[in-house]
Amino acid sequence: GVAMHATAVMNRMTLIDAEKQYDRIEGKQICTKLQHVLDFTKTDKSRSWAQIQASAHMSIATFHLRMGMRFGYAEWKDCLQTAKEHYEMAMEIYSNEKDELSVSATEKMIAIINARLDGVERQVDPEANLNMERKKYKFYLDNLGQNHITTINAGISYAQALSDSCYTIVAERYVAKLHGISQRAHGSDHNCTVEVLTCLKRFRERRVYIKSRPNETFQALRYEESDTNDDDDDQTQKRLLVLQGPISIPRNVATEQTFQQDCANVSFAIGTPVIFQGLIVTTSLNDKIGTVKEFDKETNKYAIYFQEENVVKKALGAEEQFLHILFDLPEEEEK
Repeated sequence: GVAMHATAVMNRMTLIDAEKQYDRIEGKQICTKLQHVLDFTKTDKSRSWAQIQASAHMSIATFHLRMGMRFGYAEWKDCLQTAKEHYEMAMEIYSNEKDELSVSATEKMIAIINARLDGVERQVDPEANLNMERKKYKFYLDNLGQNHITTINAGISYAQALSDSCYTIVAERYVAKLHGISQRAHGSDHNCTVEVLTCLKRFRERRVYIKSRPNETFQALRYEESDTNDDDDDQTQKRLLVLQGPISIPRNVATEQTFQQDCANVSFAIGTPVIFQGLIVTTSLNDKIGTVKEFDKETNKYAIYFQEENVVKKALGAEEQFLHILFDLPEEEEK
């Protein structure tokens, strides 16, 4: 009875939206119930109970992490500390069970919390993180199936790791597939589907910098053509980017402004999907899509990962007017 009850309330916890007040109230009630389960089973060292205990700690921790991360450090420091304590208790159980995959995943969550509490940016090894998230997603996919909420959440983490490694195009397409899976399996209004859609919208944002304001980030919305007249009354067109920002952390769209900016004054953020158009010398690159890997401010050169069957890094010194933001990804060719 206790095991079934614990499983039921943990499943319910996956539907809790920390941004909604009535959900937060229910989430706290579920945490109290799970704590009763932990108190009831703390003297039982059997493996079956260990798995339930670890899952209960993870549920409590994840709920408090969402509270702390979404509502800011100053107000929700206690939530982050509570999340850390439960992640540490879950990790101890995973270590005793020699579950290395879960230990690695839990260590990552603790590192995220520590960075937030310390007010610093978390340093990670993108390649190691990508390998871990790939293994974790494959494990849940093989054992729970693609429709399970845990698998879909693991898929989001895997996509984020892809994005962090500059495989942004792959990540965006992957989250789009996850959204379709969640929508079919759980419906459009399910919290899991809403979470995936939120992630997809974030991946579809194109971030840029204005060269005269390098410490501020803006969202590029679209290109527009502006007609300008020179002294000889010859009409020429200048390509402009419509920007929104600057973007604060946490983001407050209500304070942002929308305006036009000359493309020559804009540089693309790392990870931005781009496309070459109008090249005269290296015409073979025209219409090729890729991702910005690096930008050298001194030489004004980008390094691009091209979206080929095997993603290859190529350093290019193409002039900026030939390199454009790719706002809408084309349909992926079937292999």
